[in-house]
Amino acid sequence: MMRPILPPLRHGLVPLLACLILFLLHLTAAATTPAPAPSAEELDSGEYDLWLDGGPAGSRVVPDPLGPFNYVREFDQMVGFFAEWQVSEPGANYGGMIEAEDGPLGGVIQTDNTLEAVWCWSRYRQFSGRDTYDENVAAAWVYCLNYPAWLEEGAPGDDYYRVHNCAWGLTAVLQYEAATGDSSYTWYAEIAGTSYQQRLNAFCKGWAAGNLYLYGEARDDAALRTAADRQGDDVLAWLNTYPLIYLGYEYWAMSSGTALWGVCNSSFREDPAAGQAWLAINADYMDVWQGWFNAPGYDWDSAWNVAYCNAHFAVWDATGDPDYWQNGKYVADNLLSYDTDDDGGIVADSTDPVTEDMSWVSCYLVKFGVDRLMGDPPDHDAGALRFAGFEDGQQFGWGEPVAIDVFITNFGLSDETGVDVHLECAAGDTAWTIDLPFAALDTLTFRTSWVPPTEGFYTFVAWTEMTGDQNASNDLAHAVIQVGQPSGVPGGDATASLDRPTSNPFVHETTFRFTLARTGRARFTVYDVAGRRVATLVDGVLPGGGHEFTWDGRDDAGRSLSSGVYLYRLEADGRSLGGKLVRLR
Repeated sequence: MMRPILPPLRHGLVPLLACLILFLLHLTAAATTPAPAPSAEELDSGEYDLWLDGGPAGSRVVPDPLGPFNYVREFDQMVGFFAEWQVSEPGANYGGMIEAEDGPLGGVIQTDNTLEAVWCWSRYRQFSGRDTYDENVAAAWVYCLNYPAWLEEGAPGDDYYRVHNCAWGLTAVLQYEAATGDSSYTWYAEIAGTSYQQRLNAFCKGWAAGNLYLYGEARDDAALRTAADRQGDDVLAWLNTYPLIYLGYEYWAMSSGTALWGVCNSSFREDPAAGQAWLAINADYMDVWQGWFNAPGYDWDSAWNVAYCNAHFAVWDATGDPDYWQNGKYVADNLLSYDTDDDGGIVADSTDPVTEDMSWVSCYLVKFGVDRLMGDPPDHDAGALRFAGFEDGQQFGWGEPVAIDVFITNFGLSDETGVDVHLECAAGDTAWTIDLPFAALDTLTFRTSWVPPTEGFYTFVAWTEMTGDQNASNDLAHAVIQVGQPSGVPGGDATASLDRPTSNPFVHETTFRFTLARTGRARFTVYDVAGRRVATLVDGVLPGGGHEFTWDGRDDAGRSLSSGVYLYRLEADGRSLGGKLVRLR
């Protein structure tokens, strides 16, 4: 939306005095109690059932997987998407970030979106060494000076949005300084950090507390850390009222993942032992993935989920429990899978079309998920990402053609030339030599249509060879597909068939469906990757036809299995069918 031009802020004595006065006010202000918890009568009434079961489901809960991903490539693609939606024309909104490609937010330009992009572009410069978006960052600062975070929209007494923006100001300035060495915007962060008002909702207060504490650490400022710790304790008190409910709660563009991230990065950084004890009891109450439900005006499930992603990574930081790392990865990969048009943007509401990608939730995903998963890329690293015509464990009917494509990508920071690629499979062997610029993803086609000659299992292996490659773990892509004789094929005997699990990966439960051609004995078992049977889910005589059952991830002794890869197998009608299943907790 269009705004009037405000006079830019000036350096000098006035901002510094303002900063000092606001800082003193901040230290002396009494923290207010967050929103009251529901009463016992309200809980009994069913009003809060929405937050326990996720409410009415939408048509898209977990997207079809597009991964595995090259996170360097995803980062590169997403910062390019942000540049496309930055205002470049001179005028009141110059340098601002447009919220959405299209739709109701397509004309909205605000400071928080712009500060988020500053963080992403600055981080890109830091890890890649490329100055591609330096002009975008400079333009973004013009907008953020004209519309400071602490003066952003908000009615009197309704300051949560300004606080949200100020917290982004803190982290954007820190990342910009880390990337450029330029400290000329330090004063901006100082005013933002001392402009927090006390009337906040728990999510914004958590976001503010965590960023203020991290800023205080970076500046070695004990007073800021103390103020942030007090804010974090306020949020922790709110969570402690009803952890089972409040750790699975969504509102506006945030979820309780934001509140828990804030507590982990304030109160629990101040007292790690207390944090570990609290998380050991309560962290499993936090949602992993929240499907879409109709919250009028704010049904932004992608934004809720990216906040859960952020929190799971924060719990991993605090506890070292790898299950939470896997949960964070699961959410980030699912959100990346919404980018079906491969333009670097994702929707905030999973029921929206891909032509309405949102820059702000895409920025969240870069900072909270993609950057985490990317880590510190090596200079030289090429590899085979995955097969494109099929995926590992996929089943095909006999006579069904199979396309054989393989994705080769550059995981490293340098442009590469002369990368050798090899493919071995039942359809024949081949080799290519290709060049891979930074963040490139190259699709190599071996067969557009290959028909397996018989039933059975077929293995495909692709790998790269490159002088100086610094990471051999991602050189190879491997997949096994199964080709079988489906029921009702002329000249063939009817046999059992097995569908893919309804949720894979799954957290709480998944459903298996299979069909028997005739009455007979059927056995369905689950094994760990070492080949040990952990659960027997079906073992007996069943009638012909369709069957369905749900598994909650427990073994034969009733114990909940840990996160990891498992193999499932159906033995029926003289056949053995199976696949791979991932459990997340």
